[in-house]
Amino acid sequence: MVAKMANDKESSGGLKSEIDESRFFGNGFEPFRTMQFPRPEAEWEKISRVKAAIDPITLDVIEGALEAAISESEAAVERSARSTIIREQHDYRAAINTIDCDSVTHVSFGATADPIRAFFELDQMSPGDIFIYNDVFQAHGTVQHLPDYCVVMPIFADSKIRAFAQIYGHTQDVGGIVVGSWPVTSTSIFQEGVQIPPVRLWAAGIRNADVYNIILRNTRFPDALAGDIEAFVGACRIIGRRFEELCGRLGADVVEAGMYKLIDRCAESLKHVALPKIPNGQWYAEDFVDSDGINNDMPVKVAVELLKDDHKIVLDWSNSSDQVEGPINFAATGRFLVKWLGGYLKQFAKGITINEGVTRVMRSYHRSGSIMAPKHPAAVANRSQTNLRNTSAFCAALAQALNGNIVADSNTLQIYGFYGKLDDGKDFILREVFGAGSGARSYADGTDAVDMVPNARNLPTEFIEQNFPVLVERTSLLPDSGGAGEFRGGLGYLKDIRVLRDGFLLTCCDRTAFGCWGVNGGEAGMPGGTIINPGSPQEQLVQFSRDSVKVKQGDIIRVTTPGGGGYGDPLKRKVEGVRLDVQRGLVSLENAKGLYGVVLDKTSFGKTARYEVNLTATLELRERIRQSRDSLMLIDRGPYAKRMRELGRITYTDIPLPR
Repeated sequence: MVAKMANDKESSGGLKSEIDESRFFGNGFEPFRTMQFPRPEAEWEKISRVKAAIDPITLDVIEGALEAAISESEAAVERSARSTIIREQHDYRAAINTIDCDSVTHVSFGATADPIRAFFELDQMSPGDIFIYNDVFQAHGTVQHLPDYCVVMPIFADSKIRAFAQIYGHTQDVGGIVVGSWPVTSTSIFQEGVQIPPVRLWAAGIRNADVYNIILRNTRFPDALAGDIEAFVGACRIIGRRFEELCGRLGADVVEAGMYKLIDRCAESLKHVALPKIPNGQWYAEDFVDSDGINNDMPVKVAVELLKDDHKIVLDWSNSSDQVEGPINFAATGRFLVKWLGGYLKQFAKGITINEGVTRVMRSYHRSGSIMAPKHPAAVANRSQTNLRNTSAFCAALAQALNGNIVADSNTLQIYGFYGKLDDGKDFILREVFGAGSGARSYADGTDAVDMVPNARNLPTEFIEQNFPVLVERTSLLPDSGGAGEFRGGLGYLKDIRVLRDGFLLTCCDRTAFGCWGVNGGEAGMPGGTIINPGSPQEQLVQFSRDSVKVKQGDIIRVTTPGGGGYGDPLKRKVEGVRLDVQRGLVSLENAKGLYGVVLDKTSFGKTARYEVNLTATLELRERIRQSRDSLMLIDRGPYAKRMRELGRITYTDIPLPR
């Protein structure tokens, strides 16, 4: 390693704060950032001088040009990659970093070149060099499971490295015990695929054939992986060309200094616009992953203490569960998580670009050996479930800080797959990153069937049937899945797939037991799940994440995804809104009456039904429900959470709303 270990005291952004972070420095906590890459003082003095002279219009030109380069590169990946999860579903991201690995463009989850700087000195890099890695435990939090290959390219201008271009994406397969390299029952990362540390894939414009061959030898789909890697390389080169063109127009020193000024602008906007909208204080919240994939009767806790003052937000995750046997361990740094969760601050400062500046006003600390900071060789393939639950816990803490004025919970990332062998003996895998219902808001229902991956799409039926041995017999919304509330949670999907040959089903999903919590009196959404041959004597429920469930030719696989949580008292939902939901088939007649207290009279016209509100009966029913029900909760976790608490498997505290 050539860079020094990060010192949290040095990397705290110099903010004056009443929150004492010293207890997190050492004492069993992982550092906020694994390493620092300091520049000579003379370089900083020059950057500061140039930065001070950049006017707002020039700064906007720099930002627009860099963001346009990212968009162009991602469009190129979509046109040229071969894995369906990348080409069709947009599970990849591009970014531009400074030479000290601070992200400048909009947050791209990993979005840093830290692993490259940790292994290679700047003076060891040449124009035409391109690096690659997927090694989770040497990634500095930039990727957290092995299918995410990351390609990084130094960008030169005026004979100096000025920035790094980076693209990473979820490839089809990198080896391991399960086709698709996403085992949900692995107990070691060595079962999950090949681990490639940061290495030089191209040296001065010449491809390293030996490294390339090793990578392609360790996948079941070498053609697809080769196409993905070449797409990433080409996209990085696009970013490099656009960056060099910008330097030619404005000057390399101006562009480089402008990148740091963009980071400053993000930090200042968050500090002066976003933070004042969140009250100062201290709040605690938790959430639960259904299981670790091995012990399905034991939920896994993700817990956060949120501390806020005038200058920053600090997140303490030390009460989260210890690292677990199964593959839901989340090997990320506090810095990564701040970038992930910092996107939620954009709602308080609309229009800003969230980049490295968020780390100056938000900090996150993880206890070493916990599920948030596991030790090698922990299994990590299904880490998405934990990542989504830390989002849920963070939002539950914000709900307390903001008196429930926050979007209800959702789990809009569900994955199913069907794999096996074709007649020629070759492997195939159909895998779809599927959406679900988003949480309701204080002013509107949640969005139905939405995917959390930006710009993502479900796979078109025509594409699936042309490329895989299946028939898609039905795709629809899942009625009654959205949590009840004054504003209803978004509905999940229902998809029926008939398999045309023997094979295996896999699911990588959460919220198949716990519901997405409702907020401010709203109720939890319906969990998702998978059913083989629904409604038949052979019906089989596939709950939790599962590997290698046998299915036979002709079987129906029904995939259902969870609904979002509801917002506000369901008895305050407009009666006409409930009627329209029933009329459109989104809410059942039974739930309209039982959850919303709305009595509807049905009139049939041939095969068409029409529903009208019985207003007198509705008013009477709503009053009876209001008088007899339990107190409404700030956070409603649904029946499964209550049962787990009664069994002593989890603990959490209810926070009632005032009547």
